[in-house]
Amino acid sequence: MKVLQTANLGYSQRGISGSIQYAVYDTLGGESVSLTNSNVYEVGNNTGIYGVELNLSTQFSGSILWKVENTNIYASEEIKIDQKMARYIHTGRWEIEESDKQMVFYQDDNVTEIARFDLFDRQGNKSIDELFQRKLVGTGSV
Repeated sequence: MKVLQTANLGYSQRGISGSIQYAVYDTLGGESVSLTNSNVYEVGNNTGIYGVELNLSTQFSGSILWKVENTNIYASEEIKIDQKMARYIHTGRWEIEESDKQMVFYQDDNVTEIARFDLFDRQGNKSIDELFQRKLVGTGSV
């Protein structure tokens, strides 16, 4: 799932996007993305606000740690996949695939699949006619 993360490092840190680095850590402190400057950009012109678009699993839970190279300036923020998932469920398209008897949800780009569910009737048979239950098949690109 594409996730935009930003950090306001302050006006004094404006115009130095080449010196802004980030790393991503899971909730147990394990490094998921090593310290890098890849794809970091400044939001606006000389704002000191930096961003990066990450591609993470919909199951990811953790934080991003921002660092200004060769300084002791840091910022961190929780990565909120669950809130983004809820937004996508409400704003993106969904469809029922008749042949598989599955419901598929997409991000708000209406192309990127974020969740797929098997659909069942009250007897527990796969169905699209009398929907009684859904069971998660997978998340992300299935």
